Amino acid sequence: MVYCGKLSKACLPCRKRKLRCDLRTDGCTQCARAQLTCSGYRDTHALRLRDESTAVQKRVHAKKATKEVPRSVSLSACCQARDIFYHNYVVGSTKPFNFLQTFYSPTCKDEHLSRSVDAVALAYLNYQRPLPSAEDEARQHYVTAIARTSAALQSPDEAKQDSTILAILLLDLYEKITNKDPSFYGAWAAHLSGALTLVKLRGDQQFNEPSIVRMLMRLSTNLLISCVASGRPVLADLVALRNTLAAHFPAPADPKWRESDLMIEFASLRQDLEKGVISDVDAILALTELDAKFTKLGKEIPPAWQYKTVHVEVKSSHHYESFHHVHPAEHVAQMWNTLRLTRLSINEFICSRCLRLQRQQKSSQALHAIQQCATRAIKEMASDVCASLPQYIEDPPSSFVQAFTKTGPSHAESKAETHISPAGPPDPTHHLPCYRLIFPLFVAAQSSAVSPSMWKWVIKQLRFMADYHAIENAMSVAKILESGEKPDIWKVYAMLGSYAFVC
Repeated sequence: MVYCGKLSKACLPCRKRKLRCDLRTDGCTQCARAQLTCSGYRDTHALRLRDESTAVQKRVHAKKATKEVPRSVSLSACCQARDIFYHNYVVGSTKPFNFLQTFYSPTCKDEHLSRSVDAVALAYLNYQRPLPSAEDEARQHYVTAIARTSAALQSPDEAKQDSTILAILLLDLYEKITNKDPSFYGAWAAHLSGALTLVKLRGDQQFNEPSIVRMLMRLSTNLLISCVASGRPVLADLVALRNTLAAHFPAPADPKWRESDLMIEFASLRQDLEKGVISDVDAILALTELDAKFTKLGKEIPPAWQYKTVHVEVKSSHHYESFHHVHPAEHVAQMWNTLRLTRLSINEFICSRCLRLQRQQKSSQALHAIQQCATRAIKEMASDVCASLPQYIEDPPSSFVQAFTKTGPSHAESKAETHISPAGPPDPTHHLPCYRLIFPLFVAAQSSAVSPSMWKWVIKQLRFMADYHAIENAMSVAKILESGEKPDIWKVYAMLGSYAFVC
C-alpha cells in the first residue's frame, strides 16, 4: 500500500478545472456559475491509502534498466596477454622480471619497449593457450619492435637508455618461446650479446641503481644459460659483468648466484671435453673436483633455502618413494633441481669416461671406485628430482578419476590431443610449477643409472600432466622416453621453452 498524502475534498468538475471548491451542501458555487451538475465531494478518509504496488515496481525496474552494467567486459588478446605475462614474470612466485615495474607502464612512451612487451606477452599466451590471432599479432609486434629497437641503437643516447636494454631482453625472451632449436646460436644469443655490448658502453654509474643491477643480473643469467644450452663458450665480457655485479650485489652468498658461478666452470669444462683438449683421466679428476664443489654448495645452503623431507606411510601415485620434499617457495625448488641436474650431467660425464678407459683396458681400482661413486650420485639426484614432484602436482577430483577409469589412460598409439580436463580449458598460469618439472624428470629418466621402475614412473607422471593438466609437451616428452631415443637434453630443454618457462 502507498500513502498518497493529503487529498482534496473538492468535486470532480472543480478538480478537473483546478478551481477552488467552496463545498456548499447543495452544490458548489463554481458548478452553479458554469451551469454544471455538482458531483458531490469525496470522502478523503476512504481514499487516503490505495494499492499502487504494481505501478511502483514498474517505475523501479525502469530505473534499474537505465543503469544496468554489463556483466562482463570483453578484453582483447593483447590485454589478456599482458595481464598473464605480468602476473607470471613480474609479480608471480619466481619474478624473473620484477624490475620491469620500474621501467614500464601501459602508457610507456618508448615504443620499442612497449612493442617488445606486447610481442613477448602474446607469444607467451599463444604458447600456453594456442590462439592463431595471438600468434599473428605477436609476430607483428615483434617485427615492429625489432625495427624500433634498431632505430634506437642508431642514436648514441637512446642506445644507452634502460628501456633499450630491457627491450632487447624481452626480444630474447620472445626468441626462446618461439624458436625451439638451441643449436641455432644466432637466435639464441644474438640479442643478449648485443645487450652485453651496450652494458659496456654505459659505464660504471649504472651499477648504483638497484633495479638496474637486477636487470643486468637477469641478462647475465639468461646469457649464461644460453651458452650452456647451445654448447658455446662463456664470453669473457659476461664473466667481467658478473664480477662487477658481485661487488654491488646485496647478497653475494645467494645460493642461486653461487650456483651460477659454478655453472660457468661447468660450461668451460664441457667445452674442453667436447673439444678433446684434456685426457680422460684429467677429465675425470676435473669433473670429480667440480662435483665436490656442487656438493659443498648443497651443504652450505642457508636455512631459508632448505627443503623439508616428509615421509609418508602410504604412497600416492605421485610418490616414487615413501617420501617427498617440501620447498618454501618455487624458486627454491628450481635452484635445487638445477643443482641436481648439473650434478647428474657431471656424473654422467664421469661414468662415460670411466667406461671408455675400461674399453681401452686402462681402468684401475681407483677409477672403478670413482665410477661407483658417480653412479650412486646419479641415482641420488634422480631420486631427489622425483621427490620434488608431489608438492607441485595435484591429485584429480573423484569425477576425473571416474572419467579417466572409463576412458583409460592415453597410450603411445592414442591421440595426444585427447585430454580429459575436469574444469574445461587449463589456466595457463596455474600449472607452471608442474610444467617446470618436465625437464628435470626427463633428465632423471634418461640417466644411465635409472631403474626400469623409475623410467616407467616418470612416463606415468608425464602422461598424467598431459591428461589432467592438458600439457601437450608432457605427452611429447613421454613419447621421447618411450621411443628409447637419447636426444641431447638441451634440445628437449629448448622444446619446452627454455628459461622462458623452465628456469
